Amino acid sequence: MSVRCPVVLCREENAYGTEVCAGCRTPLSGYARLHTYPAYLFNQGLAAAREGRLAAARDCFAAVVHWCPGDTEARNALALAGLRLGDRSEAHRQWTEVLGRRPGDPKATWGLAQLAEPPESAEPAEPPEPTEPAEPAEPSGGISGPGEVSESGSVPG
Repeated sequence: MSVRCPVVLCREENAYGTEVCAGCRTPLSGYARLHTYPAYLFNQGLAAAREGRLAAARDCFAAVVHWCPGDTEARNALALAGLRLGDRSEAHRQWTEVLGRRPGDPKATWGLAQLAEPPESAEPAEPPEPTEPAEPAEPSGGISGPGEVSESGSVPG
């Protein structure tokens, strides 16, 4: 993994863990931590959801969406957490946003279909598995989204 210098006139690729940019001597250690923090928060949200702490999961996913608005996986997770917590309007808003960014997204399509059913129905079915690997969104500023999360739930690095 490498960290691109945030200075626009430099943009030098540096090895992860490098204290200062090789091209312009800009301090990079804090920037590198911020670079991976959305993935860390996404993993925390997944862990909280697995433990049944849906409000904590929702908060983690909301933070990722705030930092990385183009990350449709985080938006899908935020919408599903909202649905499970009974916040149907927020789930609808997030899934509509996902479909605006990624038309035909199977998770968002499934979610909106769930919302079309009466709320008193039983526990919603599980969302479909994607038919092809999702590409991580590239939010502004060059920070990678949490689409790079491993199956074990750990942050790559």
